[in-house]
Amino acid sequence: MVTELARLYSEAFAPEYFVLLCTIALVGHEWRRRRFGPAGLAGRALAVVAGWAVAFAIYESTGAVFESVPSWGEDFTGSVGLGVGILLIGIVWRLREWGRHVPRFAALLLGVTVVHVAITPFWDVSSHVAYAVAPAGYLVSADRRFWPLLAVAIGMVAARPLAGAHTWLQSIGGFALAAAFIAGLSYRVGRTGGAAAPDRATADRE
Repeated sequence: MVTELARLYSEAFAPEYFVLLCTIALVGHEWRRRRFGPAGLAGRALAVVAGWAVAFAIYESTGAVFESVPSWGEDFTGSVGLGVGILLIGIVWRLREWGRHVPRFAALLLGVTVVHVAITPFWDVSSHVAYAVAPAGYLVSADRRFWPLLAVAIGMVAARPLAGAHTWLQSIGGFALAAAFIAGLSYRVGRTGGAAAPDRATADRE
């Protein structure tokens, strides 16, 4: 019973869905601050959809990447896909000057991705946990009203070992990986004073 519930929880909040949910929530947060119009919203939605289309395409290529898929194979291609997708979204946001939150969010997830991809072949640290804690942690740092997302992320730490997908150490390792990058980003933003500065009221460039 517990194992089945943990597996259901893991599937419901899988990285490809949970990070997308957090990305949409972050766009909504920026909209509340800046109130961009329909054209601006459409452009942002198109960028997110395009980025996630690339992410899913890479994830679905697992069989093409590995002749015989290892136990960590899907985590590897999933991380690469998510990293490339969020990188593309962050680049578009930066070029269009749509705000600072999404590029920072993208930088955080890209950093987690690089480390995760490097260590996964040697130690299968939980990507479900890392990609739950990192985006949720960023959103809570941006607005405390997002705390339910952090509760979901922390629940994933227990769900993965209970589902039999990872050991407790691998699950805690995913938490530590994400927490380290969140702390690093918070320190950098605090040092530059970016946390207190409002987003520039730049016009949408549609």
